[in-house]
Amino acid sequence: MSSKLVILGSSGGPTPKLQGHATSHALVMQNDTNIVDCGSGVARQLIRAGIALSTLRRIFITHHHIDHVADFGLLVHQSWSQLKQPVELIGPPPLARMVELYLELYSRDIESRVADENRRHLREFIHVREIMHPGDILRDERLSVRCALVEHPPLDRVFAYRFDAPEGSVVFSADTVPTRSLIALAQGADVLVHEALYLDNADRFLPADRAKTVLNRMLRAHTQPGDAGRIAREAGVRLLILSPLGAFGEIDEARLKQRAAEHFGGEIRVGHDLLEVDLPLPPLKRRPADS
Repeated sequence: MSSKLVILGSSGGPTPKLQGHATSHALVMQNDTNIVDCGSGVARQLIRAGIALSTLRRIFITHHHIDHVADFGLLVHQSWSQLKQPVELIGPPPLARMVELYLELYSRDIESRVADENRRHLREFIHVREIMHPGDILRDERLSVRCALVEHPPLDRVFAYRFDAPEGSVVFSADTVPTRSLIALAQGADVLVHEALYLDNADRFLPADRAKTVLNRMLRAHTQPGDAGRIAREAGVRLLILSPLGAFGEIDEARLKQRAAEHFGGEIRVGHDLLEVDLPLPPLKRRPADS
């Protein structure tokens, strides 16, 4: 399997959206699949993307809002029959407690399949690593992963992740306001996957009595596309992908890109479900020498 980044779910927010599934990204490195966030419907999106469930190796959770964590247990559960080795589940507390509650909630199904199909218990396929602080998470001969704390109030422990491999480096911002820690984490990366807001048509979908409260909260906890562009520029990345998108209806992609491009001169793509980016990125084209 080739190495690639796949946007499984590009829509932020707790309610389902017609324009995209809930937040999730897949980073496929050879035959290992790393998932960053698990909004609802992740397993089906992997199948649609042609990524075998048997390749699932790690799940990284940025924070515990439902659009990022809803299917953290279900993804492993639905991959269970295909797995040959345990899946690492990595993220902030109370992740370990959440796994125990999940196993309790679905104990009837789990126990019946253990008995009827002679499977090893689902518990044996989930290895939890709770992270409390920024720093190194993983380092082996092919992949290193680091995290940084970002700011997504009112939560106090939200992590951005950076993956470095021979194929390239990819950074996932998590939901966050603009933060210096993310710029430091993303320095020189090939790809920055950064969330962005698109609120131009929000008033058509929000009742007036809710609009002020909801929009003010979103602006205090998320990033505008222009700021995402500025972060990409200051970090010196090659490709900026705007995902997930906080929006309430159809998005004018040209307008969204233009706002980011005001601050970033590199390549910009707007995330959508099943968007794929092959790794490594193609070599930069050199400008012809001045005559």
